[in-house]
Amino acid sequence: MKKLLLAASAAALLAFAGPATATPSTVVWTPATTYTQPFLVPHLTYDTYFGEQGNLQNTYGLTIGFLPTEKVQGELGVDLFYPGFTKDFFQVNGKLTLMEGAVGEWAPGLSVGVANLGFKKDVSDYGLVYAALGKTIGPAGTIGLGGYYGAMSKLLWTGSGGSVARSGFMASYTSPDINLNLTGLKKLVVAADLATGKNWFGGFGASLVAYFTDSVSVLTGPVILQDKDLYKAGTAGSNFVWTVQLDVDFDLRAPPPAPAASPAK
Repeated sequence: MKKLLLAASAAALLAFAGPATATPSTVVWTPATTYTQPFLVPHLTYDTYFGEQGNLQNTYGLTIGFLPTEKVQGELGVDLFYPGFTKDFFQVNGKLTLMEGAVGEWAPGLSVGVANLGFKKDVSDYGLVYAALGKTIGPAGTIGLGGYYGAMSKLLWTGSGGSVARSGFMASYTSPDINLNLTGLKKLVVAADLATGKNWFGGFGASLVAYFTDSVSVLTGPVILQDKDLYKAGTAGSNFVWTVQLDVDFDLRAPPPAPAASPAK
């Protein structure tokens, strides 16, 4: 009976506001990447997840790098979600990364972070703690491997069957740049990621990312959530949604000094 009550409560929360991922640096659906926002380069994102039967909350996020060092980088971010419990769905995220190659030419990058850290009990306090390794495999692209743990609300990590599923495995792949250098379209990137676990977070995403410039891109593709019954009971109405994510970077760092003019001869 207790498991059934937990499952019913989790489904009821989804019925008002289906959770969407927060906006640390991610691939499609998960933070299974060691990419970290550069120092003093804010990243704005607007993420949507919609389907035939409904949609998840829209995500509005700002993330910025806060460490000026090359070998160790860090980022901090804030997220708002709408529609839903707007004032209660304020979340923060952050991570530290030992960059790829920092301790040796062949060493992978290592990120440790927290996301979906909200402040309303059993509404936004997911507390997703994660770690990920990332490695560039020559011209084949970049892979990421890691795991996660739901450190906060027991209710929010309860699946449709009534079992609490706090942990799982993450993996990702990002292709090399497909350079087009067209007017208005610089390059394309193919990306995919996976999180296991029969909870709100378990799912698979695949996407095509179009870069209009190095600082402005749009990601689009399907996301398939593992706990079908949980999402069927929520605002999405299904475990299959389509995501469109607009990402914009802008640089707050001072421009490099102009090169000195050559002396006249």
